[in-house]
Amino acid sequence: MKRWVLPWIILMVSLVVVLVSFLPAPLISNRFDVDEAVIYAGQSTQTPQFIHFQIFYPRWIRLDESGSFLLKINLDSAEMGDLRAWQARLEMNGVVISPHGESRQRAVAGRETIFRWNIKPYKRNAGRGTIWVYQVRDNGSNEGEARLILAHPFEVSTLNSPGDLGWMLLRVVGSGGLAASLLWFWIARNQNAVLEENSGGVAKN
Repeated sequence: MKRWVLPWIILMVSLVVVLVSFLPAPLISNRFDVDEAVIYAGQSTQTPQFIHFQIFYPRWIRLDESGSFLLKINLDSAEMGDLRAWQARLEMNGVVISPHGESRQRAVAGRETIFRWNIKPYKRNAGRGTIWVYQVRDNGSNEGEARLILAHPFEVSTLNSPGDLGWMLLRVVGSGGLAASLLWFWIARNQNAVLEENSGGVAKN
């Protein structure tokens, strides 16, 4: 039985290495509801109406690899008032963000608005950030008036490594360990089958 211990250890360690180096991180989802009174100032309705914000981002991300940050905005009401657009900005420490700076999309009644950013950490202990969301209201100018309605801090954990080469090396080592352990099990199984066959032949003789 002792000869089976080492291959099993190699198999389990290699499997963990492969999972960590290959599998994407699970997504974190947060939802926030804001009273639409922030848009319709001075107006009141019998039924409360809300703006629904949902953000999605990876629980962790490997250093020098890319991930996505997603923001979705929905309105309960089809009434837009003087709302013209949504404006959003993503800020993160030690992370390359694309697109960078302010992003703006026209608000359309009954249609979900989606903002998406590509994020890529470039240094260790990166990933702390804030998502800023503004409503853009008509004030007679081309740009409109942007008013902050949501500022949410968050953090994406960074898995440190020597960079792309480090993750590639882990993947090669993990895959090699899996292949070697499975090959060992296959050879050992065939050897056992041969021994059992020979033992059976000797017993008959």
